[in-house]
Amino acid sequence: MRKKLTATLSILVAGAGFASFAATAQQPAEAHCALKTLKGSYAYSIQGYRGGQPYASSGIFAFDGAGRVAILYTSSIERAQRFTTGTYRVEGNCSGSMTLADATVINHFYLSPTGDRFSFVRVSQDDVIGTDARRVSRKLIVKEP
Repeated sequence: MRKKLTATLSILVAGAGFASFAATAQQPAEAHCALKTLKGSYAYSIQGYRGGQPYASSGIFAFDGAGRVAILYTSSIERAQRFTTGTYRVEGNCSGSMTLADATVINHFYLSPTGDRFSFVRVSQDDVIGTDARRVSRKLIVKEP
């Protein structure tokens, strides 16, 4: 009887320890991002309205992990391949913003804590543009000439 009681107690203690471990493992770690989280080259495709007209663009963002971005893209307005640069910032809550050389401001992009993806919606005057971007390389495919 004593062996059964000891065995039962051991199983209960082990089960409680496992349940505690499982509960801890299920709680996600607090997300934290920094400037270096957004590093590498990201392919993107944008759709929406710019100046009240249908708009589309596709290209590659190249973030250096230190606050500078280079972008190679084609848009439905220029209808030719273009290049621009800019700066970006990333907050600890994985939101951020970009300011491009042509004074375009992209307020509040949202980045995955792994840095593999980000998305944003830009809404200003007659512009409503949204995109998702995914990292295709940890290297900078696009570089400033």
